Amino acid sequence: MANPHKHAEFIVEACTEDHHRNKTAARASFNGLLQEAPSGVSTSIANALSQQLIYQMQLLEPGKFVSFEDLNVDLDSAAFPYVQASARDALARAIAARGEVMQVNSSYRTVAQQMLLYNDRFNNSNPVAPPGASNHQTGLAIDIEDPRGWDPFLIEQGWEPLGGDPPHFDYLGDDVVDFRATAILAFQKLWNLNNPSAAIDEDGSFGPGTESALLQTPATGFPIAPWADSPRPLRLSTPRMEGADVFALQEKLKAAGFAIAPDGELGPKTAEAIQEFQKKKGLEVTGIATADLVNQIG
Repeated sequence: MANPHKHAEFIVEACTEDHHRNKTAARASFNGLLQEAPSGVSTSIANALSQQLIYQMQLLEPGKFVSFEDLNVDLDSAAFPYVQASARDALARAIAARGEVMQVNSSYRTVAQQMLLYNDRFNNSNPVAPPGASNHQTGLAIDIEDPRGWDPFLIEQGWEPLGGDPPHFDYLGDDVVDFRATAILAFQKLWNLNNPSAAIDEDGSFGPGTESALLQTPATGFPIAPWADSPRPLRLSTPRMEGADVFALQEKLKAAGFAIAPDGELGPKTAEAIQEFQKKKGLEVTGIATADLVNQIG
């Protein structure tokens, strides 16, 4: 199948600047709409919404859009470790060949994260693509530390450096598709699920209606999540899992006597409480809160 990077035009987005922004901006609690986000904030303020969008992407592309969190990588707080399946396999081979930890600053960037950068494009010198147009929405892009050290290992596996953007690599191997329209479609489906009286076209295109809806979307995510019918397992991860389901779990743990301050973000204390509960009940200590386990807590 033809690789989308060989035919599509991309804006070189100066990933070093985006990474610096995510590293230096305070991640203060933010409960507003994307259009209300203050200038210069880290894209991690939309992590809860981003997780919903990623989950919806996986529903649309089952088995094709996968995590590489289990590889020998160190992830930044807003670096979602998702790529297309063939790209993940190639990344695994490159990391194994070098035998070192890969520091990943960014990989899949959701349209919510892209919207935050795009809204703020007039306040810095960094060119920014509109949501759905960035190569970070293809599931074929990573930004890493020590790019020149990784060059021979990644190039051997079909990952190519992007000229003019030192930390950035795109996967140019086989068996890939262009997920940028799917990234927009995932948002459109979630918006319509939560806003049936203000539905927008589900066409995978970033038109005025979709842009307006995205701007009016809460950074903390939609009330009806894509995992509403089949709850996602909750565990400690990077970026940390966030959302109403995490908050509900924390409230149950607190009611069960654990020293938890519910905040909707699954950090080490919540993970420890999950493990403690599993020990007390004589269960396998996995640190993963499945729907069945949550029901047992209360």
